[in-house]
Amino acid sequence: MWENRSRMLFLSGLTIAALVSIQMGMYLFYTMMGWDLHFNFLQLCKTTIHSLGFSSAGYLLDVLVLYTFVWAIWMTVRQIRLCRRFDATLLRNLHVEKTNQLRGAYRFGKDGVYVVNSREPLAFTVGLRRRRIVLSTGLLDLLDERELAAVIHHEAYHEEHADPLKVFFLSLLANVFWYLPVLKHIHSHYKVVREVLADRHAMEQTGGMADLGRALLKLLKQRQTASVTQAAHVSFADTAINYRIQRLLDPKKEAPFQVPTVSVCISLGVIFLLSQLFWVSMA
Repeated sequence: MWENRSRMLFLSGLTIAALVSIQMGMYLFYTMMGWDLHFNFLQLCKTTIHSLGFSSAGYLLDVLVLYTFVWAIWMTVRQIRLCRRFDATLLRNLHVEKTNQLRGAYRFGKDGVYVVNSREPLAFTVGLRRRRIVLSTGLLDLLDERELAAVIHHEAYHEEHADPLKVFFLSLLANVFWYLPVLKHIHSHYKVVREVLADRHAMEQTGGMADLGRALLKLLKQRQTASVTQAAHVSFADTAINYRIQRLLDPKKEAPFQVPTVSVCISLGVIFLLSQLFWVSMA
């Protein structure tokens, strides 16, 4: 059920963004390369737009398309630079001895897990193409061996399924297409679903919920309000931690999944309006 919900959310966000992106791409090629596009229902669209008072929609669309593509490129380039900068910071603060110990114990190989020198208890998976599990010496001091194993298996699930990349992608869509509020809801709920799936994987690997539950409770007491890094990552104790603890106590508890009616209606209205504007401008 949770896997289906995860796929549904990700594909929904991708589909909604694609509907607008394809039209923007067509409009961009039309305005820049002079493509001659003909559609049978353009006259109806033109009548609708003029009745709404958008006779000069071309200028609005130019700004919107330019903003969307420039903002998407800027955010992607910025994230790549942040990931590279984080790599340098990671190497400067690496605790070599403890890193080698964990790699040997959990057979992560060359680039699996890293331990950094930090008094704060940190556990997260970071990176877009090359993903790394990062733990802190503060976390190792806080948790016992079984609790630490549960956290590592949790993060291993994120690493194996490329969750930092997927979460960043949905975050990118939610920010670039800010005028489609349903994407923000999809991004937020998707993060919760991925954490639940990672928790389930950790429990399967450790044989129960006790170790993971104790780790979550300890980290809840030590919870930091600041983000551990701006690079694309998913953190063990950043998302829906209270709900996850409640679910460990009551495995039958389900996350409330209510369709955001207002956000959906606004988003559909915006998509319809943009579609009309694009077709009329290309008429």
